[in-house]
Amino acid sequence: MQGHTRRSKGFTLTELLITLACIAVLASMAWPRYQQHLLRSQRAQARASLLQAAHWLERAASANGSYPKLADVPASVLAIPSQRYVMQLTTTAHTYTLRAQPVGPQTADECGVLTLNQLGERGVMNAKQSRADCWSL
Repeated sequence: MQGHTRRSKGFTLTELLITLACIAVLASMAWPRYQQHLLRSQRAQARASLLQAAHWLERAASANGSYPKLADVPASVLAIPSQRYVMQLTTTAHTYTLRAQPVGPQTADECGVLTLNQLGERGVMNAKQSRADCWSL
């Protein structure tokens, strides 16, 4: 009598464990980059919102001869859609400073607080990266 060797269809437990280990290694390498990408994209949105608010303030100053008081600025001008930053405005008749303060998960971003003033000077506060890196596209 000949013995029948049965060939099973499918994967062995060892093959599945090796596959899961490979997936875990790839995921552990990809996750930090994904998180950094999210932080950068939220920072880009905050920069765009700062520039839009500055544009609105410049138009208001051109029309009225001075920058508006904080109470006269609509809330929509100071809104950042992602809600990972809160925009703050300090204004006088001839100057203003806009700040985008990170909140929630965005506080992990190394750029800290983004600033923009009436001279167009872009800056950062409490940052671990340079101003150029934080404001670059």
